[in-house]
Amino acid sequence: MNDCRILHIIGGGEIGGAEQHVLSLLNDLDRSYFYPHLACLTHGPLAALARKTNIPTQTFPMGFPLDLSPLPRLTRWARQKGINLIHTHGSRANLLGRLGAKWLGIPCLTTVHSSLAHDYLSPWSARLAIGLDRLTLPLASEIITVSNHLAHEVALRGGQNITTIYNGQSPLTFADPTHARQQFRKQWGIPTNAFVIGTIGRLHPTKGQIHLIKAANQLGLKFPNLHLLLIGDGPLRQDLESELRLNPLPNTLTGYLPNAYKALPAMDLFVLPSVSEGMGLVLLESMQAGVPIVASAVGGIPEVVRAGKDGLLVPPGDVTGFIEACAAIIENPKLAKSLVDSAHGRWLSFSIESMVRETEQVYTRILDQSTRRFRS
Repeated sequence: MNDCRILHIIGGGEIGGAEQHVLSLLNDLDRSYFYPHLACLTHGPLAALARKTNIPTQTFPMGFPLDLSPLPRLTRWARQKGINLIHTHGSRANLLGRLGAKWLGIPCLTTVHSSLAHDYLSPWSARLAIGLDRLTLPLASEIITVSNHLAHEVALRGGQNITTIYNGQSPLTFADPTHARQQFRKQWGIPTNAFVIGTIGRLHPTKGQIHLIKAANQLGLKFPNLHLLLIGDGPLRQDLESELRLNPLPNTLTGYLPNAYKALPAMDLFVLPSVSEGMGLVLLESMQAGVPIVASAVGGIPEVVRAGKDGLLVPPGDVTGFIEACAAIIENPKLAKSLVDSAHGRWLSFSIESMVRETEQVYTRILDQSTRRFRS
């Protein structure tokens, strides 16, 4: 098999876990066999990042979630590029990509990165997305999920030929963590003696930052040097800012930061309070940075963080549970060190190389099956 052209389709309006996943595949596929292309459905930073590494990239903006008007131009571009397989990421990409693959007579693969039921601000939008997914799922030749939890969820709505491939994490470089810690704190006005509880993620209901804020406010009564650090941006920013202003807890809300993992050395404790999470790639970054972890026991998180070994897990939305888990780590440096030591070895199980090679095996299987059907 050679000259297999894979078209990835994704929204591309921001850089989150799904976008990082796609960038890894675009850049690390074995070019002896696979030639990656990228189509973005919104104007954003992903297209520019892909072009910097010479990935053929085009943007086909969708005006609204059900906008099918880009489909003819998208399929013409795919035909011109000689695409053999379409790989979709996200609801909009699934809609256009599955229909486009059917139109072109080529196979379509979908990677599911998160739970559709929790991806939207309104229940109506979530129901619509789930309904559309059910309608177009039969057009997908195979489905990849980034956790076994998501595989079960997709199977319940009719998905078949499902393979779980965990997100991979590249080794991160923290050349001088002490210097990075000092510089970040100085830049954002965080006292050097503060105990910083931090999180990184889109400011969206599914990420649960409101529960962390409530927990941190109570923790601040017991630990007066506590400082809360929230990194990210999103539709809940104003609501979270209002909540922060209601309480005296020292805090920093940075907004979106590129390469946000570089802020991890400035944290003493990392908390991921999600109410839904496909896998939690940021957890692997925290493990590498040597920051102890408290996270929600939800979605794919328990498949990454072994409870009580690599971090402490709390039921989603359980503010009291977050208070108790964070306090246990603050008060017990030996526990914190034990969690960090275990987690540092744990992240090695989630490598970019494994993710890419396993995905290539799925590509090969789909393309071989497609070729056999065509010949028969």
